[in-house]
Amino acid sequence: MFKITVFLGLVALLAAGATARAAENCDTYFVAPGDTLRLISERYYGVRELSPIIYNANTDVIGEDPNTIEIGMELSIPCRDNMHMPQPTAFVALVDTPDSPTAETTSLFLAKAGSTPFIGEDNSGIIPEIIAAALRAGGFETTVETQRPEMALDVLRLSTAPNALLSFPWIMPKCDGDAPLSPQSAYLCQNYTFSDPLYEITLGIFTKAESPLALATAADAFAGKSICVPQFHTIDILEQNGVLASGAMVETAPDFATCQNGTLNGVYDAFVADYQSFGSLVSRQSGLADIPAFSQKTTLHAMAYTPNPAAVEVLGILNAGLKKILMSGEWFGIVNEHISPGSN
Repeated sequence: MFKITVFLGLVALLAAGATARAAENCDTYFVAPGDTLRLISERYYGVRELSPIIYNANTDVIGEDPNTIEIGMELSIPCRDNMHMPQPTAFVALVDTPDSPTAETTSLFLAKAGSTPFIGEDNSGIIPEIIAAALRAGGFETTVETQRPEMALDVLRLSTAPNALLSFPWIMPKCDGDAPLSPQSAYLCQNYTFSDPLYEITLGIFTKAESPLALATAADAFAGKSICVPQFHTIDILEQNGVLASGAMVETAPDFATCQNGTLNGVYDAFVADYQSFGSLVSRQSGLADIPAFSQKTTLHAMAYTPNPAAVEVLGILNAGLKKILMSGEWFGIVNEHISPGSN
């Protein structure tokens, strides 16, 4: 019944996309694991029922059956009023041979850009210190260079290089659950191995304190609202809380500050962040507040590109060392140093 319903929905709106061929294209989308045209339509247009617009612009790529799309297909996304540009999802292309020369011998760690309580611009912070302590405890002695690409896609691209060992910090998706995943999370689940938890955080959605959204308890309150997601986060919290299905419009921003300032200035209605970064980087007098009904606990991890045995081996050393620093109390010492009143 579901397949029949989807097909009839596409046919019923075929006329709506009849002019899509002549429309200007606003984006190129690479089909990722778990994608359907209806989900792609929802990301760009806010509703799933406009998928015929995308199908009609790509019949030469998709073929006769709009219900069958293949991973890696390159789709043109026609422009439409009030559309939004979702988080880039061309992750399947990242498994190709990286640009880094294979002769490169310097081992790399890849850390996310920006400055948060978890990792600062000088590479200090809770996560780097926990990883360094755990690797020492596990007996890892290799000299490693740490790089911090500005873009999430660059971190993932570089992490497939033979000399790339670990990247961090990442929120581990619910790979084994029934919860819906963003294309990025689905890609991570299929291609990366995650460390044991390094640190627990709480994700949330934040808005202006005087906004009606601050009192929202149901996902339908976000219908037609714009939500900013910093590029190193995913949209999973919006998927799993039903916010995306409500018709909310999602835009990806380079960093936390862009989302924060955009919300304060009315560019966005709300933004996704973790409570720890919000508490550290946002003034109490900022006029921003959380939306308590949509908070979600999760954990931060390092991860290794699974096809790279050297990276997976280092991840095993990290996990063994984590157990040791938990037993010795060193992990708690690092955390307490950073969350004490005098810490940054």
